[in-house]
Amino acid sequence: MKTPLSKGALRDQRAKMLAAAPDWRASDARVNPRVAIGSILAMWVIYFLITTGLAMLAGAPEQLNYIGRRAIVVVAGILCTFVLYQLVQRVQPRGFGARLGVAMGAAVPLVVVYACINLLVFFYWFPSPDTAKIIGEVQHKFPVAWETVLILDSSIRWYFFFAVWAALYVAFGYANEMRAVERRANHFRIEAQNAQLRALHYQVNPHFLFNTLNSLSTLVLRGSKSEAETMIMNLSSFLRSSLAVDPEQLVSLEEEIALQRLYLDIEQARFPDRLHVEVTMAEDLNSACVPVLILQPIIENAIKYGVAPSKGAIAVRLDARSEYGLLVIRVENDIDPDAPAPAPGTGLGLGNVRERLLTRYGPSAGCEWGRSDAGGFFVSLWLPLGRERC
Repeated sequence: MKTPLSKGALRDQRAKMLAAAPDWRASDARVNPRVAIGSILAMWVIYFLITTGLAMLAGAPEQLNYIGRRAIVVVAGILCTFVLYQLVQRVQPRGFGARLGVAMGAAVPLVVVYACINLLVFFYWFPSPDTAKIIGEVQHKFPVAWETVLILDSSIRWYFFFAVWAALYVAFGYANEMRAVERRANHFRIEAQNAQLRALHYQVNPHFLFNTLNSLSTLVLRGSKSEAETMIMNLSSFLRSSLAVDPEQLVSLEEEIALQRLYLDIEQARFPDRLHVEVTMAEDLNSACVPVLILQPIIENAIKYGVAPSKGAIAVRLDARSEYGLLVIRVENDIDPDAPAPAPGTGLGLGNVRERLLTRYGPSAGCEWGRSDAGGFFVSLWLPLGRERC
């Protein structure tokens, strides 16, 4: 049989879950194909429009012929950049710097290919009147490798154009990766929170069950068959309701009080002349949402420390009201001054209530307890007032 984790061990385990880095996945750094292809087309179309517009403003001759040639190299540039996109999409190192290095390196051969196409279009296939003059000047300086010089010169100038798109792609991928990591981290945080809520829910005080079984034994020995049968049925209904609910579930305040009445019916059989219950609540609060069984440790403490040790009648009062957008619930019980003081508790039950509220709602919820002005004991809890579907 597994030993349940202590509260401190549970907190440490939850902290480790939150601190653990989510698994890295290469697919996280990939950019949506529509975004990638759209950025390629946008970059080259903008280049075409800007270059053509500047040439027209400058009054360069034969712009209609240059537009056709420029369109050919733009199409070639689009194809080369698309190949670059395919390469960087398939090679996704984990580190951002390595990813950027791969993208920059992959751009080098594609820039050379583009420069070769640019040379063919403007110097061989569709030469302009100035082409022969340019070739002559280059051949005079580099008589053997003049084509190589033109390709290298063009590659150096165009490399930065390709590098800008590669850096943009890596930046988009890194942003996608950070969003994916954040989503998984939030998922782990929610799972850790839910695990804590479940653990808090199942920290049930066994005294109630032991006392109920003892009371059943007393009724059986006295021959009170009908009372014993009623207590068994109430106990069965309460356990079925309390153990079947999801500890993360929200229920209406009306349903929560109905669950507590099942428990109080059991205790009423134990203390038929001593336990009196009073509930004060406006009808419009019936649909207010509360964590399921949030009142159970409070009611149980009222019975254990107020009703059980007393000799006379003890009232347990529950009051619910709304204040400044908060649902405030106060449970108060009388204390018999002549009754022997019970052994002090560990504070686990009320600490459980406070921890559940803080885990679910944060600082907008809380719980406090102490001696009331009338000499009894009170527990007051507050949480955001919500009437959404529970």
